[in-house]
Amino acid sequence: MATTPVPIDTHIRLASMRQINRAIDHCYNGEYECAITLAHAGEGMLPEPEKPYLRHKIKKMSKSDEIQAAGGATNPNDISVWLKHGTFNGVRTEEATIPAEESVAFVCRAISKFEAVYNDLSPQMTSFRKWAKEWLENDLKAARPS
Repeated sequence: MATTPVPIDTHIRLASMRQINRAIDHCYNGEYECAITLAHAGEGMLPEPEKPYLRHKIKKMSKSDEIQAAGGATNPNDISVWLKHGTFNGVRTEEATIPAEESVAFVCRAISKFEAVYNDLSPQMTSFRKWAKEWLENDLKAARPS
């Protein structure tokens, strides 16, 4: 049975943390559209920190010759823009493939900015970063030729 909605008082830190924590849940469940959208919203509402965070590294990497030569989504926000507007490079696009890595990257970006702003993480954020690191290490090991 649903309860009657009531107003809540909130603030940027709490709202951002809740969005990122729910993005983590969606990422684990393979609901990448929700994970990316919530992670990007949680990241976007935070003030810009003085110290660099993961988005800066991803942005720099996306301009590399290797990434540009691969084609497809090369802007760090391409998937998020498609999820919000249904367009890719300004062209209406009905379908997209979202790699698992993309949702993990968006959640890690949001966590990185949250930490840069508040020098703190929720238990869910800490656990997700540990999981993501292990997942990436195992993925890289599996990709290496024997």
